[in-house]
Order: sequence, then C-alpha cells, then structure tokens
Amino acid sequence: MEKRGFIRILWLFALFACISSCSVTSCKENPEEKKVRSVLLYISANNNLYSYAEECIQDIKKGYVPQYKDQNNILLVFYHVPGKTPTLSRYSCNKDGVVLCETICIYEQEMNSSQISSFSRVVADAERTYPATDHGLILWSHATGWLPEGYYANPLDMAGDKSSQPFEDPYRFLVKSPTEEPPQKSFGSDNNSEMEITELAAALPHNYEFILFDCCLMGGIEVAYEFKDKCEYMLFSPTEILADGFPYEKMFAPIFNVENREEALKQVCSDYFAIYDAQTGIYRSATVSMVRCSALDNLAGVCASIYHNNQDSIFAMDDSKLQIYYRYDKKWYYDFEDIVSRIATPAQYAEFKTALNGAIVYKATTDIFLNITIERYSGLSTYLPRAQYKVLNNFYKTLKWNIATGYVK
Repeated sequence: MEKRGFIRILWLFALFACISSCSVTSCKENPEEKKVRSVLLYISANNNLYSYAEECIQDIKKGYVPQYKDQNNILLVFYHVPGKTPTLSRYSCNKDGVVLCETICIYEQEMNSSQISSFSRVVADAERTYPATDHGLILWSHATGWLPEGYYANPLDMAGDKSSQPFEDPYRFLVKSPTEEPPQKSFGSDNNSEMEITELAAALPHNYEFILFDCCLMGGIEVAYEFKDKCEYMLFSPTEILADGFPYEKMFAPIFNVENREEALKQVCSDYFAIYDAQTGIYRSATVSMVRCSALDNLAGVCASIYHNNQDSIFAMDDSKLQIYYRYDKKWYYDFEDIVSRIATPAQYAEFKTALNGAIVYKATTDIFLNITIERYSGLSTYLPRAQYKVLNNFYKTLKWNIATGYVK
C-alpha cells in the first residue's frame, strides 16, 4: 500500500508538472494582442480630379511610410482614376528607404467607387487582409458636406432660379473642381453616383481613431454629428479645399509615430495650414478644423435648449450679416457660432462657447479664402434653413444633428 501510495504521489506530481508546463506554453503561444494600426486612404478620383490623385501618390512616396517588415503599422491606399483598374494596395518601404506598392486587390474596371457597396467592399478587403486593432480613414474626393445626393449641382428647391446655376469663376482651377462647374456630390463623384453622409456613416464597420476628409465643405456640425459614433476625431474644412489638398509627404510621420493621438492629428492640421498660410495672393487660402467627437453630445444638448424657442428667429435671420463659407451663391454653409450667437441669451451663449471649445481641438484660417473674407471663424459651418428650401429642410430633418437638437422643425 505504501509503495502504491508513493507511486500515486509521483504520478500526481508528474501530472501537475505537465499541466503547469502546458499552461506556461499556452501563455507563450497566445501573448497579449499587439496593437496594430491600419490607415486606409480612399481615393475616389474616377472624375476630373485624377491628375491631383496622381500627385497625391507621388507625395506619399516622398514622405514617411511604415517599414515593410513592420506589421503593426499598415498604410493602405484604394486608388481609382479614369482608364485604370481600381486597386487596393499596401504602401511601405524597404530597408533602403525605397517605397514599395504591394497590390492586395484588383477590382473590375467598371467598379463605381462612389457607391456604398464598393466602399464597403474595399473596407472589408482591407480588414480581411490586414486585421487591425486601431483604424484611421482618409476620404479623398469631391464633396458637398451634408447635402443630399445631387442637390449641389441641381437644387430641386431652386428650379429655374438662375442663381443656382454654375458660372465662370476665376479661381475654379485652385479648388478640387478644375472645371466650369462647382463640385457635384455629397462624397465622391463617379459617373453621377454620390454617397450621402448618412449612408456613408452607417456603412463604417469600425470605431476609427480618426476620419480625415480631404474634400470640400465637409467641416460642418451636421457632418461631425453624423460620424461622431464612428470615430474619436474628425479633421476637415468648412470651406472648399485647394486642389493639392493635405500634405501627404508629411502626414504619415505623426500618424504612425506619435503615440499621443490628439497631438499627432493636431500636427497634421498644423502642417496642412502652414503650407497654405505661407503662400501669397489667392493661393494663401485655407480653413481647417479638428473635432473631438466625445464632446459633441454635450454641444448638441446646449444647442437644443437654444434652438427650442427660436424657430421664428432662425428662419427670419438676415443671412447677409452672417459669415459665409460658400461660393457660387450656394447658400447652405454659414459659420456655426455666428448663427447661434444671434439667437442665444448671454447665459446660453456662454454655455455654448464652453461646449464648443470642448469639441474644437484645433482650428485655423487665413483671413481670406479665395474670394471669401473670413472675419469670424468657429471651426464649423452649419445650415441656415429658409422656408423656400422645402426639399432641403425635409432631408435635414433626417440628419442625426437635427434629431438631437430640433434645429429644423
């Protein structure tokens, strides 16, 4: 019995040692998940922006991109221009600093990159190929802010109104619309297809560290609030953006190398503004803003109280006194704070300013943007509803910002 007991003890000891060994091995084989950052640059340029898209790619190659062996920092670029097959590629560099372009997916020639189905497909392919814990998104194309699809070019509320028609503009070659017509989409422009911000936001599968809109007129409170639950920060412009857009040769160094996310993105904004602020004449034109999304619900609550008993004042407001961000007589983009300041009580305005300052992380503007004099700059634009804009008002009521604040009843 003693011998059997001794053997049993030895057997139990060996079993315990085996179990302990397996546990240790298991821990080694399943270490804590590493942080993997993936940034997707989505270039929808199957339109008149194609030459600027090609310049953007060349700028990327001049600047910082992650090392090829660095599997924790991934830069992906979807690229669609006329006459070329749309592709999704990874950009990296080898040990000698030579930039590599590794094609991940090749899409059909007839793909329409300004349709939600195409966008969702690309995002899914990016994640399938390079799964990540942290995501960044850069959207590059035409844009017209929160407007419904096609409205900018063909405003249904203004049929027959000559003021709504495109006209010759001496500065058109400087903005991301080098044609005689103004931009013609909500986001993207591909064979008359556009993506509205409501469907674009709904299609995003991740909570992104940031979304950067390298496209015109996206810096509005309506856009910010629509995307607030899909990202931590947003970078954009309330006005149009000059054709060269953001400085891609500088952008990815802070994005991939600076651990403080907010400071890195502020650096991206600062680099963007510095380039245009250093120009002369009409080329010295830029507005840029960065929003902290976690502060937007508080801002909406404050605005809801201000808007509550001011519907008549809002609709009757004299728009000739307001700071504008539009050209081509497209009167749908005014300074957010300027409008609120004219209907709020002193106490309400003070509360609004506190909430706004909590949401705006960075803002900068030149004193003139092309032919727009900028005397007041809150960092965000907004709509000023008019009674005659029935189609536009009805669409506006579907936006999350209006649902939260009751701006348009």
